[in-house]
Amino acid sequence: MDKAIVFVNSIDFTKPNASLFRLLAIARGLIENNVNVYWILLVSKPPQEILTDTYYKNIVFITLGENSNKYERNKYLFYLYRNLQIYKINSLIYELKKRHKAITCYAYGNDFILNYPLLKICQKLKIKIFNEITEYPKLIDDNLSYVKRLRLYIRSTLYLRYFITNVDHIFVISKALKQFFENHLKRYKKNIPVSVLNMMVEPDRYCCCSSSIDSQYKDIVFVGTMYGNQNGVYYLLEAFLKIINDYPESRLIIIGDNSKVKRMKKINSIMSKVTNPERIIFTGELNRDNVIKWQNSAYCLALARPNNLQAKYGFPTKLGEYLATGKPVVITSVGDIPIYLKDGENAYIAMPDDVEAFANKLRDCLDNPDRAYLIGKKGQELVYKEFNYYECTKIIVNSI
Repeated sequence: MDKAIVFVNSIDFTKPNASLFRLLAIARGLIENNVNVYWILLVSKPPQEILTDTYYKNIVFITLGENSNKYERNKYLFYLYRNLQIYKINSLIYELKKRHKAITCYAYGNDFILNYPLLKICQKLKIKIFNEITEYPKLIDDNLSYVKRLRLYIRSTLYLRYFITNVDHIFVISKALKQFFENHLKRYKKNIPVSVLNMMVEPDRYCCCSSSIDSQYKDIVFVGTMYGNQNGVYYLLEAFLKIINDYPESRLIIIGDNSKVKRMKKINSIMSKVTNPERIIFTGELNRDNVIKWQNSAYCLALARPNNLQAKYGFPTKLGEYLATGKPVVITSVGDIPIYLKDGENAYIAMPDDVEAFANKLRDCLDNPDRAYLIGKKGQELVYKEFNYYECTKIIVNSI
């Protein structure tokens, strides 16, 4: 194993999310493709369940920010502490370079403050640096204050001008994002390769899990954020309300953080119209194993993503997880989804931003369980073909 890759980031392992699971899948795929993986963490170390996980046991974790939890109450001190850790990396990477014939740093996301010093270290040591980005880099939440939006705008501008134009390879999650970066690089006359690194799944984590959720209902399950409508949770709720009385055997299970009361106003407003709220269950945030159990016990899995910039340029990781269970999936036709999925063949696909259309797809799925079963299995086959972590990571291996 003469090749090595070094992840450098501040992913918080105590707060599982799509980015963490994607990076873990990439790391696992690289190791199984005979690449050494080192993961330098600028915040607290991974929990024991990650360190002892059979699939990740060969990842070498190096924690520089073990004391970061001391500063969590003050976010400014926390970010200052985190960013100072990156200057310890130079000697670490230098030592790793002496061990391996080919070594590459892997920067995730568009955090300029974190990634730019890493770029300079890599240039100094004359090693490659890759950048992966899974979202539109100019995406700024309109709900943020003016000061926060200005700060994000400055960071994204610096990232696009001074970081991304100097890396060795860019990996993106969608064809639209690939086109965006290719056009951006042309402006600066940069010939940097941009490759689509598909949404990826570890299928054996989902299809081989035995469910322990005992449900007498036909559960429609959603997993994801409820703050804002980026995943269409408002549309999903409204669609379920249209069918709730016609299918008394059905429930809607919504899994995700719902602790921020101020950001739940819209959901609470929708819920105030529900006459049988016991049929809509908010589980709160769950660990990965319990999420998988709910997914495997579901009748179907739903994602009513609206047609916006995030949907156009991104690709939902949860969709791959949904498909991997072999359960039928009800989704909307946004971004790259229609490239891989066909309505009535391997998924139920509704037009975005149309509550009635989504409700009709839920009806179709609930009315025809035999057909729904076959559609779910076809979706599962697609995961092994297009989104399997082992095959997807080969594009990184060949670029090191």
